[in-house]
Amino acid sequence: MSLGSDTDKTNRKVLIFSMIFTIVFMIIALIVGFLTSSQVILFDGIFSMVGVILTYLSLSALKFIKKKDDWNYPFGKATFEPFVAVIQYCIILYICINNITTGIQVILDGGHEVDILSGIFYGGFSLVFNVIVFVYLKNLAKKNATAIAEVEIAQWRFSWLLGLGILIGFSLSAGLNMSEFQAYTAYVDPVLTIIVTLIFARTAVLSMKNNVKELLQATPTEEITTYITEKIDLINEDYLFLDKVLRIGKVGSQIIIEIDYIIEANSQLDFIVAQDILRDKITDAVEDIPYEKWLNINFTGDIEMTEHVVE
Repeated sequence: MSLGSDTDKTNRKVLIFSMIFTIVFMIIALIVGFLTSSQVILFDGIFSMVGVILTYLSLSALKFIKKKDDWNYPFGKATFEPFVAVIQYCIILYICINNITTGIQVILDGGHEVDILSGIFYGGFSLVFNVIVFVYLKNLAKKNATAIAEVEIAQWRFSWLLGLGILIGFSLSAGLNMSEFQAYTAYVDPVLTIIVTLIFARTAVLSMKNNVKELLQATPTEEITTYITEKIDLINEDYLFLDKVLRIGKVGSQIIIEIDYIIEANSQLDFIVAQDILRDKITDAVEDIPYEKWLNINFTGDIEMTEHVVE
C-alpha cells in the first residue's frame, strides 16, 4: 500500500469521525444554549453546525482531488487542499467577527442573565467531550494528516478551549453571584464569548497564512527540507557534476522536489542510462516521506538554464 493511499484513508477517517462527533455535540449544545439563554453556548452549537457543513465540503473536496483527471489537471490537484482550507478559515473568521460584534452589542445593552448552574455543567461536559475527540483525532492523524484534516482537528482544539472558557466563566459568575459584585454577572457571558473568539480567530489567521503559503508552493517545514536535502546529498557523493540547484515545495499532500544538475560534456552523468540510475536512487531515497511526491530531475550543461533561481 502506498503512503499516498495511507494519507487518503487517514484524511477520510478523520473527517468522517469528526462529522459524527460534531453532529452529536451540535444537538446537545443548541438545546442547552436555548434553555440557558447563553450566547457563548449557542455560539458553540452554531459553530458545530457550521463545522458539519465544512466537514462535508472537505469530504467532497477530498473525493474530487483523488478522482483521476490528468487531461484537465496535468499537474494534479494538490493545490485544491490548501485552497479548501483557506475557504474554511474564511468562513470561520466570518463567524468569529459576527460573534464578537454580537458580544459587544450585548455588553452595550447591559448584558443578560443566564442559568449559571447549567452553564457550569455544560462547560465541564464540553471540555471533557472535546478533549477526548481532539486527542482521538490527533492520534488518528499522526504524521499523515494534510491541510484538510488539520483544519478539522484545529476546530476540535478550539472547541475544548471554548469548553474550558465556558467552565471558568460560569464558575466566575457563580462566585460573583454570591458577592457584592452580583450585578456584573450579566456581563460574564458576552465578555467570555469575545475573549474565546478572539483567541481562536488569531489561531485561524495563522493557520490560513500557512495554507496560503502552500498555495504559493512555499518550502515545507525545516524538518522535511533537511531530511530530503541530506538524503539527496548522500547520493550525490557518488557522482561528479559542476553544480546543482535543489528546490523543495509543499502543496497540500504533495511534496515537490526539483533538481537541476549542471554537468560537463562526456562526464559521468552525460549519459541517459546514468541519469536514469540517479533518478531511481533519488526516487527510492524519498519514498518513505508520507506525502505524494512530484519529482523532477533535469540535467544540463548550460548554467544559464538555472539562472532564474534566486539563491
